[in-house]
Amino acid sequence: MNPELFSFCPELQQLIASRRTVGRSGKVFEGVGALSSVNNLFTIRSLCMELKPKQTMEVGFCFGGSGLVFTASHRDLGHAPQRQHIALDPFQSSVWDDAGILTMERARLTDWLDFRPSFSSFELPAMQKNGCRFDLVYIDGSHLFEDVFVDAYFISKLLAQGGVVLFDDSTDPHVAKVLHFIQTNFTKILTPFPLECYRADEGASLKYRLARLLGRTQLIAFQKLSDNERPWNARFANF
Repeated sequence: MNPELFSFCPELQQLIASRRTVGRSGKVFEGVGALSSVNNLFTIRSLCMELKPKQTMEVGFCFGGSGLVFTASHRDLGHAPQRQHIALDPFQSSVWDDAGILTMERARLTDWLDFRPSFSSFELPAMQKNGCRFDLVYIDGSHLFEDVFVDAYFISKLLAQGGVVLFDDSTDPHVAKVLHFIQTNFTKILTPFPLECYRADEGASLKYRLARLLGRTQLIAFQKLSDNERPWNARFANF
C-alpha cells in the first residue's frame, strides 16, 4: 500500500514502515504484530474525514496506531485540542511499556487524547451514567466473548444516533459470536454499515471481495439507528 496514504501523520508512517517501536523502559518491540492493519487504519481515517466525528473512542490502545489516526483526524478537521478521543487500555504500561503513549507524545497529538488505563467493563458503564455520546468507536480490545459482548452492549447505548462502531478481528470466533447476536437481536438498534468505499482499494481487490462473499472480512461496522430499548420480553433469536 502506498505509504503516502498516511502522510498526514509522519509518526504513523514510520511505525507502519519499520514495524518497530520502543517502550518507556527501552524495551524494543519488533514486528509490531498488535498494530491495527493498514487497511483498518486507512478505513478509520476515511470515516473520520467523511463523518467528521466530534467525539471518538477506542477500546484497546496498544502501540497507538489507531490512536494516531483518530487524534490526527481531529486535528486535521480543525477541532480544538480538547481530549475528544478516549482510548481505553489497562495493559498500556504493564504489557506495552507505554509504547503507545510515547508514540502519541512524539507525534504531538496528546492534547486530543484522553487515555484511560481502565478495563472497558468498568469505564463504559460510568460513561453511560455520565451521559457521554460518541460518533465513531473502534473496538479492538479483549477478544473473549464476554468482554466483547459487554463492549458491544454499552457501545450500543453510548453511540449517538447515526454513530458508527467498528469491530476488528470479526472472524475470531468470540467476536463473530457477538456480531451474530447483533445481527439477529439488535436489528432495530444497530444496522450493518458498509465499509467498501472507505478502503484504499474501494473494496475492489479480489481478496477482499472473496472475504466478503465468505463472510470473512476482518473489519465489520454497524450504525446506530435509535435509542429504543428492547422490551423485557423481546423475542429472542438464536445466534
